[in-house]
Amino acid sequence: MQNVLAIDVAKCKSMVLLISSCGEVLIEPYEINHSINDFTNLLNRINKLKLDNISVIMESTGIYHRPIERFFLENNFKGICY
Repeated sequence: MQNVLAIDVAKCKSMVLLISSCGEVLIEPYEINHSINDFTNLLNRINKLKLDNISVIMESTGIYHRPIERFFLENNFKGICY
């Protein structure tokens, strides 16, 4: 089963949502700041679900997507799409 972390990227914050391939909402949409603390809290929420096959989908927004992209790449998320 493929799960999708959808990220709506803005200047210093983003909206995130995690859904399954069946459309089941696994993490309700909420706003995160582009900070290590918020990124880590999101990662912890994802890890608690013990999921495999997570794709991260976000828009390429000039430089604004780079902090969250870097965090997920450093934490071994392979399926990052723009």
